[in-house]
Amino acid sequence: MSLMSRSSLTWRPQASLQMPMVGSAVNGGHRESAVLGPQTHRLPWQVMWGVTMLTALVVALMNFGMILAIQWLVRFKFHTMQSAIQQAGVLHGIVVLMLLSTIYALVGVCLIQFLAPSCGGSGIPENKAFLNGAQMPNLYSQRTLSVRACTNVLANAAGFPVGREGPMVTIGSNLAFLFCERFVQPFVREWVSVSGSNAAPAVLVDEQRLAHATRISCTVGGACAIAVIFNAPFGGLLYMFEEVTSLAWHVELTFRVFVATMFCSLLCYGLCYLLGSDITEFVIYAETPQNKKWNWGDVPIFAALAAMVGVLTSLHTRAMLLFASLRQSSRSRWEHLQPWAVILETAIYASLCAFTSSMVSLLAACTEEGQSGLEYVAFNCAEGQYNPIASLLVATSHSSVKLLFSGNNAGEIHAASSFLAFLTYTGLNIGLAGLPVPGGAFTATMLMGGLFGRSVGALCHALGLTESLSGVYAVVGSAAMLCGFKQMTLASVLIVVECVNDLNLAAIVMLGVAVSMAVNWSMNERGHDEEVIHRKQLPYLEPEPPRSFDALAALDLCTPCSALPPEAPLHQVLQALEEDSEYFPVKESDGPCLGIATRQALRSLLPAVVQADHVYLDVADVALEADVLPIHRVMDPTPFTVVEDMPAPRLYNLFAKAGERAACITSIRGDFRGLLSREQLIAAARRV
Repeated sequence: MSLMSRSSLTWRPQASLQMPMVGSAVNGGHRESAVLGPQTHRLPWQVMWGVTMLTALVVALMNFGMILAIQWLVRFKFHTMQSAIQQAGVLHGIVVLMLLSTIYALVGVCLIQFLAPSCGGSGIPENKAFLNGAQMPNLYSQRTLSVRACTNVLANAAGFPVGREGPMVTIGSNLAFLFCERFVQPFVREWVSVSGSNAAPAVLVDEQRLAHATRISCTVGGACAIAVIFNAPFGGLLYMFEEVTSLAWHVELTFRVFVATMFCSLLCYGLCYLLGSDITEFVIYAETPQNKKWNWGDVPIFAALAAMVGVLTSLHTRAMLLFASLRQSSRSRWEHLQPWAVILETAIYASLCAFTSSMVSLLAACTEEGQSGLEYVAFNCAEGQYNPIASLLVATSHSSVKLLFSGNNAGEIHAASSFLAFLTYTGLNIGLAGLPVPGGAFTATMLMGGLFGRSVGALCHALGLTESLSGVYAVVGSAAMLCGFKQMTLASVLIVVECVNDLNLAAIVMLGVAVSMAVNWSMNERGHDEEVIHRKQLPYLEPEPPRSFDALAALDLCTPCSALPPEAPLHQVLQALEEDSEYFPVKESDGPCLGIATRQALRSLLPAVVQADHVYLDVADVALEADVLPIHRVMDPTPFTVVEDMPAPRLYNLFAKAGERAACITSIRGDFRGLLSREQLIAAARRV
């Protein structure tokens, strides 16, 4: 094979990068587009804003539909239970509650196990890894979207100790992903001739531009989900800002998310208006006016409460991770009985949750209805009375948090009731870890913190230590518990403050979050989601390099990989594709690195009989008789080149902050030493 000059392997950028594939011609056989890098999409504003607004619209509609479905299922369950109690007694009512909860859970877990096993969880760790820059094949699809939405409704209706937030954030990202796949992909395709003027051209997708646009849209979808669940548009923006970290927060995202969350919030108000309802019926929202005054004498108690909650949330995170690990190891011993064993286990646990909540509720004394006008659960009590523990445990987590946050129900929920509910709900939430239940921990942790805070506030009020209402303590405890579990500060404060509709509480909520986070960080290195990412070995790149990198150089991090010539025989390309690497250096036998070819680019050169399994890949019809493939026509001819002695921390920032995917490692004279990809860097960081 003749040697080719470096200049002959380089293409020049054309006038426009925004032309769709349809109607395009093949120009000279090489790629028309320049490789702009991983942080640029250069798409028409109409396309990106169209996807943004469409995502906000559909997220709001889906959330509204899911709320109505949960509301109907829960009301049917409670009405049937109360009818059984009135006709045959409390035990019959408990049996009916257990039966309906088990049916809901059984339908949900069967949908997951037989249609979309990846939906058996919140989806937040995988979603976070994708937004961080990882390639996550088969994470988002129409099937996972449908199954996750249906099973999230069933999980909440069944009475599992979960919320809707985690799956809803993933649903928002899933919607945005599908919209980008439909509307954005045509603008990042181009024809590339692969074997002479008479051969059929290949359809090549500019993966970096598509991935960048997709991640921007998925971030918008997640923010819209939080906005509609809590009626907190600012909270949705800050939540996703902390979720993706500031390093992955692109300049255009702030205004784009601002507009999207505003639009979907207004749409929710409009939908409620059309149904003759009020938005406060569907979200955790405190109606004004309410008494949430606090005094300076409460500040030390708030700080002590936050410190205790900081310890509790650290232990809660560890317990959930331990339970999930134990359940996973025990499940492997019953592998021959799967998926029926896990289906049975999930259904039994739903029944256990209903039974435990009901039995603990029987310990409470019936209380006369007060003047607050809030909705309580009667359970085993006579008309005009309510069961305080059942109102916190048997009801949905959203309605329970409303009761705890209220400033108008002083004396209606006592310290003992709150504390018993806290112990029960926390135990059930920990025991749920590892089961395929698509629920979020956002509202669940808010409820646990609110229960503990309300019990502390009521106890201090009974002892004469404070005159403030226990609802204020519930707000502080809720934010302190939430921030410790998620290890988020700004989002926790703003979401809770927007829920209680009182900015005067911002200062004490911030105090509680600061104290709780300080305690939590001293006990846990990472939040729950980040720890799950590490245990699942998801490709997540931390914002900062580990300290052990200080003693390493670039050459210490790269691993051997197959190099391809500019024009490679078909069998050599097939051999390279059998490896795990996503990036392949292109070079002559003794020459420097001429460029980097991705796995998807190589597959675009293969005959149509080669099956593609990556979402960004289009396989072209290539003449079967072409035994030499022009790799140089689909490679990136201007890769980042790093000297082998470069300190590892400096190299790390190239990937973590600049978003680069792969770099060539060379000697100081330009001799090729190896290739370092993002995945290899993550693996190296975890090894050391």
